Amino acid sequence: MILSPQQKDLALQQVSDFLIRTPRFREIIASALRQAFDEVIDGPRTGRYRIEQLEKTEKTYIGTKVEIVLRNELQLHRGALLDNLILGYEVDTKFSLSGNWMIPSEAIDHLCILVMASDNSQQFSVGLLRMSQDFLTQGSNKDGKKSVSAFGKSQIHWLINGAPMIPNFLLSLQDEVREQIMSAGSGVKRVAELFRTVTFKLIPRSAIEQVAQQKDPLRRARQMKAWLASEGLEVLCATYANDREKFISYGFRVFRDDDWLCIKHPVEHPHDTLVSGPT
Repeated sequence: MILSPQQKDLALQQVSDFLIRTPRFREIIASALRQAFDEVIDGPRTGRYRIEQLEKTEKTYIGTKVEIVLRNELQLHRGALLDNLILGYEVDTKFSLSGNWMIPSEAIDHLCILVMASDNSQQFSVGLLRMSQDFLTQGSNKDGKKSVSAFGKSQIHWLINGAPMIPNFLLSLQDEVREQIMSAGSGVKRVAELFRTVTFKLIPRSAIEQVAQQKDPLRRARQMKAWLASEGLEVLCATYANDREKFISYGFRVFRDDDWLCIKHPVEHPHDTLVSGPT
């Protein structure tokens, strides 16, 4: 489809409006990015918890994973040329941890969804840009891809700018606490240490899977209800109605159905609630 300059501008606005009007757009993007990061880090199998621990080839795959998960979660169709077909327009998805997007030649003159996200900055942004040659650097890499220039970045139409990432739970812990948990020994001991050291704070299911690194990790977590009671620790799971009521009684109003919580008794000064993700 050959578009005039006026039609091109209209296309950018139409695609922008379409995306922004998607119900729960920001929450969908946040959840998709967390899913993409976690699947590539593969913590339950590897014990890893941050991007920097990945192999070089795995880091390059994050962009592909983000593109796949976003297309699926936003219910977009695959384009004939580029990643997505939105309102009849070919639209590419490009991801970067740092904002240094690499653009292939086939995306030039087309719209691109530019995604930037980082667990270290704990923020993500999503923008739209039509990839004019004027917005790209002169040099290219060995694959012929060019970077978005400083001028090009100034022309990005931001849909989301600097929104908070869903926390990477293990990365958010203090280094000494994380080391204490991960060095506890067996999967059962690591799960027990997780509940001992992280109290009055929502613990997502993914963190338990990552710490346990074994089959049926939630069985290990359920065992802690009885095993840690003698230590004055009350282990709760929002899956159960009675436990959900206790979540609320301890001051937690926003949580997921598979979140966990450990309360140290006697209760003195509960910490502020930590939201594990959008509901």
